[in-house]
Amino acid sequence: MSKTIVLDPGHGGTDPGAVNGTRKESNDVLKLGQAVQKLLAAQGQAVIMTRTADTSTTLAQRTNQANAAKADLFVSLHRNSFTNSTANGVEIWVYTTAGAVEVGAATEVLERLVAVGVQSNRGVKKGNYHVCRETAMPAMLVELGFIKNAKDNELFDTKFDAYALAIAKGICAAVGEPYKEAGTAQSDILYRVQVGAFGVKANADAFLGTVRGMGLEAFLVSVDKATGTE
Repeated sequence: MSKTIVLDPGHGGTDPGAVNGTRKESNDVLKLGQAVQKLLAAQGQAVIMTRTADTSTTLAQRTNQANAAKADLFVSLHRNSFTNSTANGVEIWVYTTAGAVEVGAATEVLERLVAVGVQSNRGVKKGNYHVCRETAMPAMLVELGFIKNAKDNELFDTKFDAYALAIAKGICAAVGEPYKEAGTAQSDILYRVQVGAFGVKANADAFLGTVRGMGLEAFLVSVDKATGTE
């Protein structure tokens, strides 16, 4: 059963968020949100984006949209910033009074991001952010690296697809939905592996015994050489 996920790319429009030269937090997280949305949609999850372009969206509009949709999870995407450019790493925020469900959901996402590779794991933290406080469902605010740190920016760019996948997988885990890897879909077609063919039945029986002795499942099939039928 699919779940409803709200992805909230932070800032936008007249609010660029954190800035480093021409690099804007609002652009980074919109691109990230769109990538995560595509992955979740492919899993059959219902995804709502609080913005899909570089537009201004108030905090109230974001949380009201999620509450009206009765979403199962709210994930706000951000890049961090600090005056000291050596500050680095990834952290996820939940509301001050968040319980085990919210912390657990944030941990699912954080652990997968860390597994991809980050400068530092700053942990799951509690704070008084509007998007976590005013949502009626479990919510988290992801800070994916510091925009003024060169290495964090390099990681964001070079590991972008892996970060998007980590977030998508973490979200699925957080809402109790298995993430189906590409190529795992079941098929009605069965494929049989043939090891040998013999013109003398005694030789076929002997080889069958050898294969079974290796602990492999095997059986004997007779084929008409003229028609090719079994």
